[in-house]
Amino acid sequence: MSRPRRALSTALSRRSLLALGGAGLGAALLGACGPSVGGPTGADPAAATDWAKVKPADKIIFMTTFTANEVEKAFVQEFSKESGITVEHVSGGGSYEDMAQAFRASAGTSEQPDVAMGSDVFWFQYLMTGNIIALDGLLEHLNVDTNDFQGALYGDYTYGGQHYAVPYGRSTPMFYYNKDVWEKAGLPDRGPKTWTEFTEWAPQLRTVLPKEGAPLGWDKPAPSGTAWVAQNMLWSFGANYSQEWKWTLDTPEAIKVGNLYRDSLNGADKWAKIATNGANEFTAGQYGAIVGSTGGIVTYRQQLPSLGVAFMPGGTIADDAPRVPTGGNGLTVSAPTPERQLAAGMLLEFLTRPENSARWALATGYMPTRKAALETERMKAGIAEVPDRQLPIDQLAITKVQDYARALLPGGDLLITEHWERIMLSGENPEDVFPQLTAEFDRAYKQSVEPNLGNI
Repeated sequence: MSRPRRALSTALSRRSLLALGGAGLGAALLGACGPSVGGPTGADPAAATDWAKVKPADKIIFMTTFTANEVEKAFVQEFSKESGITVEHVSGGGSYEDMAQAFRASAGTSEQPDVAMGSDVFWFQYLMTGNIIALDGLLEHLNVDTNDFQGALYGDYTYGGQHYAVPYGRSTPMFYYNKDVWEKAGLPDRGPKTWTEFTEWAPQLRTVLPKEGAPLGWDKPAPSGTAWVAQNMLWSFGANYSQEWKWTLDTPEAIKVGNLYRDSLNGADKWAKIATNGANEFTAGQYGAIVGSTGGIVTYRQQLPSLGVAFMPGGTIADDAPRVPTGGNGLTVSAPTPERQLAAGMLLEFLTRPENSARWALATGYMPTRKAALETERMKAGIAEVPDRQLPIDQLAITKVQDYARALLPGGDLLITEHWERIMLSGENPEDVFPQLTAEFDRAYKQSVEPNLGNI
């Protein structure tokens, strides 16, 4: 399953978000939603809890975007049967933006979930409001082998040396290409090693594609997708959105990436187009390639038998240097009492067992988050059936934790998308756009992060 998204016009949109202005931005995203788990001084009582003396609650609330998924429903039923704990399985909506809004609305009320799904760009907001706990001590008590989590996936939820979520529905971007188109164009049956190599291939691809097509179809700028894929390109050329809380889009490397994006749609060669429906148009033969989520592998393969799957291209860095972002969602514990926190931790332990990690990966298209899941007979059979499933797992070797400006800065994902849209759609120069984006980063940090760091 691909990453839940919305178009900019219908999400918690950048325009409605930025229109709040001033202190309103911080209030909308991080205003106190209810009793703080961490407290005003940032002390997390869960860190000092003697879990051996706690009896788990007999009922908890689990909020996720996957309540209609048959495997997740089965997980909930199996957990309740095994543990005796009743789970109220509630929907947080159909997208990550919906989920974050539902969580904020429920915090401090009787409807606050005990386990809440948090995407790569929203979990930190839960932390700054003091509504989730550090999991390290709880997972140790439950004998969860955290070293068995895929390191790049578990590391995404680290701040201040503590982990605040476990990986659940996780993905990376992948480079998908049409092997038939590649063959007609006389190209080798592989993905491009670098983005520069792809631009060199583009003229050959254009000669065998329909007039309305293009060598590459970019997704329409939208929250999560645009900023997520651009993270790959920045890293590939030795650039970043930020280094922790320092903004770094003023480098020649970052400007080069901005120009590459602009020229892909507005330059003399125009080697890309904005896709209305990228997946369908790609599988119908309109584009030679697209960049999509790991979760699309099985669906794309069904619609396009000549599907090619490859690592994300590089740039100027070494081939084996980290250049690929991870994404998707994790599970946080937001329960307000030790009893409910323990029961919530038990659900996390159950959901992330190697066998269940394999079941979830095969049912959704997400990656198995546990190393031991790869050794299960279920996962081996799934990879044997669709060998391409192995590629995202192999690509984990060149992934790393995302830049703070995108993953931790409240609204950062939307700010990036808004400004990238100006470069892609309007052809503006990154030399003009990036300083304005940097100023917005700084404003969001001072209004929405700096005043709330005491809650961590």
